[in-house]
Amino acid sequence: MPNNIPAAAEGLSEINRRTALAMLSGGVVAAATTVTLASPPPPPTSLHDALSACYAAENEYRVCDARESSIAEALGEKLFPKWTAPGGGSSIWSHRPTLFRTSTSLEAEIARKHAGIEASYAQGGMNKRAYHRWKRTLEAQGTEGLAALREQEAVIVASGHTEASRLTDEAFERVRTAFYAVLVHPCQNLQEVRAKATCLLRVYNLLGLEIDGGDLAACLTSLCEEA
Repeated sequence: MPNNIPAAAEGLSEINRRTALAMLSGGVVAAATTVTLASPPPPPTSLHDALSACYAAENEYRVCDARESSIAEALGEKLFPKWTAPGGGSSIWSHRPTLFRTSTSLEAEIARKHAGIEASYAQGGMNKRAYHRWKRTLEAQGTEGLAALREQEAVIVASGHTEASRLTDEAFERVRTAFYAVLVHPCQNLQEVRAKATCLLRVYNLLGLEIDGGDLAACLTSLCEEA
């Protein structure tokens, strides 16, 4: 089964992750106006078309997000896999118990520790007996941890959350693309300025972001001469 469980498995909710993504480069407006599209769609023929496309993308995102949230709520704490490696003075992991959230991160740490043991043995830092003991311990504890995490990840995949999260991510990107088309479209009159402002506020609200009057005014005056 795949190990690429979404960011929720690392202890961060999907909506918070997407909000953080929207705020990169100074906010959703900056992110939308600086995003590079691999295959940008042809620009709408009018601001009305751009606004309609953005509204449709927002609605699609709401549907996807609602389904993902419903599954996440049903999973509860099962959405956050965890396995704690043993700690202590003789632990190969750390003096303090080490928490792992995904099998992928644990696999990487196991590989790093195996490499460290090999390097230490090659440099004379441990004898053969110690070498085999550390290798056996790492193999046994690593296998236990991977089995525990993969079992928890399988529950998430079986619930449909992984697929729901992927679809919501895709819908989120469509909102950003559609919002970009709105922002770069010139306004011809005050009515269009108001329509664009309404869209901006709605998208900010959708993503759980806040914008004050000064931000809104600065954004609008930077987008059209009539604002």
